[in-house]
Amino acid sequence: MRFPKRPFSVTLRVKLMLTFYGCFLLSAASLGLLQLAYQNFWPNDSDNYDSIRRTVNERLDKLDKDWSSLNGPDEEAAASLVERAGSGGKLRAYVTDESGRVLFRSSEASESKLSLHDLLMSAKQANHRQPGAAYTAVLPAQYRDQAVYLIVSSKLVPQPDKGYEIGEMFNFFLFIVLFVLFFYVLTWRKMREIRYINRRLNDIAHGELSVRLTTKSRDELGLVAANINSMAEQLARQQEKERRLEKSKMDLITNVSHDLRTPLTSVIGYLNLLMNPVQTNAAERERYLTGAYNKANQLKKLIDDLFEYTRLTGGEVKLDWREIDIRHVLEQLVSEFEPIAEQRQIAIECRLPQAPLVVLADAEKLVRALDNLLMNAVKYSVAPGRVTVTLSAYPKRAVIEFENEGRPITKVQEELLFERFYKADESRTGDQLPDGAGLGLSIARNIAELHGGCLAFRHDQGRFVFRLELPLNG
Repeated sequence: MRFPKRPFSVTLRVKLMLTFYGCFLLSAASLGLLQLAYQNFWPNDSDNYDSIRRTVNERLDKLDKDWSSLNGPDEEAAASLVERAGSGGKLRAYVTDESGRVLFRSSEASESKLSLHDLLMSAKQANHRQPGAAYTAVLPAQYRDQAVYLIVSSKLVPQPDKGYEIGEMFNFFLFIVLFVLFFYVLTWRKMREIRYINRRLNDIAHGELSVRLTTKSRDELGLVAANINSMAEQLARQQEKERRLEKSKMDLITNVSHDLRTPLTSVIGYLNLLMNPVQTNAAERERYLTGAYNKANQLKKLIDDLFEYTRLTGGEVKLDWREIDIRHVLEQLVSEFEPIAEQRQIAIECRLPQAPLVVLADAEKLVRALDNLLMNAVKYSVAPGRVTVTLSAYPKRAVIEFENEGRPITKVQEELLFERFYKADESRTGDQLPDGAGLGLSIARNIAELHGGCLAFRHDQGRFVFRLELPLNG
């Protein structure tokens, strides 16, 4: 079973990769925005620590630079530099001598003497981010030809490292949550389409073959939907075909029962009459015998058709290949049908070549196929009418055509014409010709295919042409 191919612009794999990439970018961007908003409303101590440390170092560098450019022992200028270094409310600035005595200090500072050892230890602890230690920076300098120390210290108590670890874990967890959320949103439409296909496929599996999938997707899911629609259509056609075959079988049983019973009843009736020779004369006995013989032949024809079709479709047929002059076979067959045709006011016209035309075939099977085709043409011709039998030779095949005028049929009947058990004439009008089981054309087509040929049919406003092609010998 082949399904229609449907072009798609972007494959499902590419869409999935783009979705993952998009979710990653959206999650990263959203996490950044959330962190920015959080910092604006709830500043982080670690961010304050980094900011204060930069400020302390910048103030100390500025103080060291300005102190180097100080002209002489100007105490007022020196005090002003220290005050600017400690301005802002979060810092303290000092200038001490080597003993730790405070020479100058900012307004936020109150100490008059500092322990340089403690200051250096505080700076060390702050650099290692120990809890409870402010950040302190110290630089040596000169004032009035003596060594002094420039000191800037913060009032911030830094946050321990554990706080940073918790923040990173929370950010990772938040990123995962955002990624899953965006992935769910971006794939929601595609998952809805998959659920829709699953529901429709389940309906088809439960026998609702009229269901069709409608999807605008042009990826593999769209191709799957198109294939499912094609499968449903083919299953519906197959189911309808099986339904017709089942009906034709039931009709066959009814018709064959009727066809077998009617002639059999007639035969029994004739035999009953013949069993009383006293009540019949010679002429009546002759008429009864003829009637019984004809009805027996009709029974034989029905039984032969059923038996032959069973053999042909059962795969057990062995052909007896022989060289046959098809022209001679047709002449004989037409001569046998002429009396029947004359009774029906049908003329049979033969268009045969002068020279013999030899084919390699099973004579019995081929004669049966030709007999079925000619019988069909004579039986379904309008009276008075004409049946034309034409034999043509081509380089590699022989073509036999049976042409007749009959009642027009519909397109549906044309499609069913070669179906087994199908009869175009369903009226059963009591024709004088033996009524078959609706297997004649099907048998003829099977015989043609067994010989490597074919049987075709065309119909145009009541004009029927059956074309049998057979390969030539050699």
